[in-house]
Amino acid sequence: GMCLSCHDSHASNVKGMASSALGARCASCHDGIEKDVKAARSKHKPVAASECTQCHSPHKSRLPGLLLARSPALCLSCHKELKTRLEKDKAHQPAARDCERCHRPHASPQDSLLAQAIQPTCLGCHNPQRASFSKAHLGIDAQVMDCRKCHAPHASKDPKFFKATVHMPFGARSCDECHIP
Repeated sequence: GMCLSCHDSHASNVKGMASSALGARCASCHDGIEKDVKAARSKHKPVAASECTQCHSPHKSRLPGLLLARSPALCLSCHKELKTRLEKDKAHQPAARDCERCHRPHASPQDSLLAQAIQPTCLGCHNPQRASFSKAHLGIDAQVMDCRKCHAPHASKDPKFFKATVHMPFGARSCDECHIP
């Protein structure tokens, strides 16, 4: 019923007869997102391009936040390569359930739209105090690791989610040739 708050009734140079560019139009009500985007290290491409309708319906939706679909289906509608990997390879369960367990949808002060730094993201589920974790990581302090250096966070052919291409001594599990515990 408040169409003219977003639309120009006679003419517009903006898609959908919007009264201004979509990002600016949406930010006029959702100013918290605009502040996050300005301060962000990483930005979701549709947000940076003012294409809010890639994920949101501006008029009506049965889902909270006027989303077009739930995560991960919404995210995978654009991230098709990831969708294929999740279907073909062994899926990391948090990634298969909900992208927002690890990622922010609009912008983040972290790389890759992560909700927090990589260590607390991974250590939220993986316990570095377990003997098996410590042994597998040669007793290296988990707080100094970047888990993504060795592991694929979404899906992998390897049961431990190692990346497809690995350093030969690592692949042979001969880490202590170089890393003496």
